[in-house]
Amino acid sequence: MNIGIDIRALENKHLTGIGKYIFHSINNLLTLDKVNKYYLFTSGLKKKSYSELDFNQTNVTHIHIPMSNKLLNLKLLAGIDSSISKIFFKDVDIFWMPNINFYCFKKNHPMILTVHDLSFLHSREFYSLKRRYWHKLIKIEKLVKSADHIIAVSENTKRDLIRFFSLAENKISIINPGIDYMTMDENKARLLLANLNLPDKFFIYVGTLEPRKNINSIIKAFDRYHRDYPDVHLVIVGSRGWVYSNLLRQIKQRLFIHYLDYIAGPVKDTLYFRSKGLIWPSFYEGFGFPPLEAIAQQTPVVLSYKTSLPEMSKQQALYIDPYNVADIYQTLKFLTEDKELITQLKASAKNFKILQWSDQTQKMLNLFNTYKK
Repeated sequence: MNIGIDIRALENKHLTGIGKYIFHSINNLLTLDKVNKYYLFTSGLKKKSYSELDFNQTNVTHIHIPMSNKLLNLKLLAGIDSSISKIFFKDVDIFWMPNINFYCFKKNHPMILTVHDLSFLHSREFYSLKRRYWHKLIKIEKLVKSADHIIAVSENTKRDLIRFFSLAENKISIINPGIDYMTMDENKARLLLANLNLPDKFFIYVGTLEPRKNINSIIKAFDRYHRDYPDVHLVIVGSRGWVYSNLLRQIKQRLFIHYLDYIAGPVKDTLYFRSKGLIWPSFYEGFGFPPLEAIAQQTPVVLSYKTSLPEMSKQQALYIDPYNVADIYQTLKFLTEDKELITQLKASAKNFKILQWSDQTQKMLNLFNTYKK
């Protein structure tokens, strides 16, 4: 079977949630599946943007459309260039869209769509006008209803799909992503963090800098917390999303906050491992990789009780009201003073079932194979 996959979201070398999902999904599919053929579709004026992706296997063909993404999206939106459809669907039996994006609405081949979250419908106030317009142009309702099947990354996302689009339950499969991490110890951690010049004690936030992540509330809570515990700092790790300028100004005004920008791999794992806890009071999440990555390092997690987060982290987190700064402060205080609580959280994390990419991959292949002719 020939499987087409849209990997345009991998153009950005700094992989956040969706990028990690696509990269690891494909990487594990190619490790497990040597029978099916994969056609990976990209676009843009610079093909070298994808040159670091190591998908060079005999059953993989990379098809690049040398056209600016904006122009391609306009043509897909208007449906005025049939040659694009031919490129996308030539020799393909099924087509997988691993994230919401502009698409050729053709029924020649089954299309499977992954939906990560519907925050742009559920929490529109956290998006800029430009981002809202982009989601409108994508024609999300037409996209989900045109899909032959939809993969939701959580039960919460499935509920939102049914709520907003009245989809039949049997059209949606819940397939959780896996977690990619490296086991840490004190010796590794000391070596990996040697050049970062960080304080011995710190809490951490990991994720994109954008309003939905509620980083402003972390800073407000930490202003009060740091007065009580001046030797404990805050480390913020993540790419700049949108509406982040004021946030960066607040960070620069506080000597006890350290912004490290985007960090991945073992160094990020080490930051989790060495921190006193991850603070993640997000207003909306369809899945959420950082809390599970932190739990994998047996690090305490402070989470919003909203949307998918309790579903994914279960009893392995301390839950707070994301709208209540005092709640965040009080929970940080618990994690500082209650040694028994910390010991319990770390001990229970050892028995927490970490989601595996191999499980996700097998479920994906089973779904793909239902369309085999």
